[in-house]
Amino acid sequence: MSVDPAIAPFLRQHQLSPEAAAYQARRAPSVPIQMPDLSDHAEVARWRGETNALWGEEDDPQVTHGHEVIGGVECLVAGPPPDASVPTVVYAHGGGYVLGSAAVAIPITARLARTAHLVSVDYRQPPEHAFPAALDDVLAVYRALAASGTLLALAGDSAGGTLALSAAIIAAAESVPPIAIVLFSPLLDHVAGPGRPSSGDDERSLIDCYTGDADPADPRLSPLRAQLRGLPRVLIQAAADEPLASQAREFQRRATSAGVDATLDLWEGMWHTWHYHALPEADQALAEAAEFIHTAVGQPGTT
Repeated sequence: MSVDPAIAPFLRQHQLSPEAAAYQARRAPSVPIQMPDLSDHAEVARWRGETNALWGEEDDPQVTHGHEVIGGVECLVAGPPPDASVPTVVYAHGGGYVLGSAAVAIPITARLARTAHLVSVDYRQPPEHAFPAALDDVLAVYRALAASGTLLALAGDSAGGTLALSAAIIAAAESVPPIAIVLFSPLLDHVAGPGRPSSGDDERSLIDCYTGDADPADPRLSPLRAQLRGLPRVLIQAAADEPLASQAREFQRRATSAGVDATLDLWEGMWHTWHYHALPEADQALAEAAEFIHTAVGQPGTT
């Protein structure tokens, strides 16, 4: 493999597990059912339900999720109760904003909830609810928990990574920053540039469905373009070969220049949000993400 010198310092070279190699050989398209007309709300709802069911909701019997309304928003909650040593992770699921759910994200959230209190946000989705509805819902949950004095981290995957990072930037500006931010294969820039899906493909259609008439350069949509100074420690895990890796690298560069402790971990041989699957690589990545959050507990400004 020829390694781009720009990513070489962040590249995790490892022996692909037999489980990951087998999954690679049978991988299906990321969106397994043909996309309908996104202006047809009934068809989108049907498509979302069928796609989410195919993606699966593989709950961990040892880490069950319960329903709870927080800040007026439906959430799934799991893990030990929060205290001075157990942080709460507010999680935003991926799915291009239109697809996915807190239930679909259970393969990730259950593993994080083994050591943290986990609140997974079932945010409103387009086309019924365009920007900034999803971000507003994540912020509503975060603010309600922050008001109770809970020790908070923010995390998310893919489009949920956008929501988590944008919420963290806004929370920091409101003087209630999280202790840590963890992003899995995040989408960080909706404007034309490295890693942006090409115009006309399914991924771009999903993103545009959420963006609506808003300016894609709005830092709430493209947190790569936001003021990053003052953020807490950030961990990004992404596949080295996925298109969004270039956005992750650019974020790491900008964040570091702004004085932010930003760790970039690019996994060789993996794929976009491999964290969802029952693989040793997913277990390892999520265990390291959980440890990253826990090491922030008790640091100055977090107690």
